[in-house]
Amino acid sequence: MEYQTLLLVITFLSASILIFILRKLNQTQNPTKLPPGPYPLPILGNILELGKNPHKTLTKLSKIYGPIMTLKLGTITTIVISSPQLTKQVLHENCQIFSNRTVPHAICAVDHNKFSVAWVPTLALWKKLRKICATKVFSTKMLDSTKILRQQKLHELLDYVNEKCKKCEVFDIGEVVFTTVLNSISKTLFSMDLAHSTPDEKSQQFKNIIWGYMVEAGKPNVSDFFPILRPLDPQRVKARMANHMKKVYKIFDGIIEERICSRDSKADYEVCNDVLDSLLNNNNLGEPTSKLSHNEMVHLFLHH
Repeated sequence: MEYQTLLLVITFLSASILIFILRKLNQTQNPTKLPPGPYPLPILGNILELGKNPHKTLTKLSKIYGPIMTLKLGTITTIVISSPQLTKQVLHENCQIFSNRTVPHAICAVDHNKFSVAWVPTLALWKKLRKICATKVFSTKMLDSTKILRQQKLHELLDYVNEKCKKCEVFDIGEVVFTTVLNSISKTLFSMDLAHSTPDEKSQQFKNIIWGYMVEAGKPNVSDFFPILRPLDPQRVKARMANHMKKVYKIFDGIIEERICSRDSKADYEVCNDVLDSLLNNNNLGEPTSKLSHNEMVHLFLHH
């Protein structure tokens, strides 16, 4: 009994000392230079405070601590901005200073963080990708040329819903809208539908892959709060994301290869005037510094 009591006392004292040391470490980071925010718990920080609806929690906290506040998410110090004016000042007027940010562990799958325009660490590559996006993907000319394709997908959605209503048949509106969005994007990028309202096996597999991709990208990951755990990937988020990304990469890679072969044959080639054609034309006729490698092109499509 005395041994158990002594062990309990030692455990309590050890825990108390650890908490005291962690608090002192927080204080030595000179919090006066950071915006105000709720007091963090040792080790966990403010993670538990966010709850199941972080957006609602952050709204409440912003009313207490102001439009710019500090949260401690595990070992990561996070600055939350809830004011449009401050957001513009940070992202627009001081973009160079604040451009370097923590990359989610899931995004590192298949080295996507090294080629994605949203996360790429190399300034030269980022400038090239940004220019490509501005002139070949989101330019007024490109958006206007593919406007009719997007309108077509919307009309198909309305016709499908109308037909189901007339027949008094039950259908999943979320599934149909998801399919429409996927096809609007794939039509703009590749001039083809990659999903269908009445899907075959191949189409359903593609939708499942994209859905899984989206779920893993938005899932809270303990490796993001405690980067020391990244090599272990305890929730297997990165592993599952890599599985999805490899499958999508293979599909996009096949589409690009097929288009290149079709363009080379010339006899069977039909001009598509989509984003893929625009990128391939740029590779053939553009400046060497603006050309995309095959890998960069696939990752550009993965990003979209």
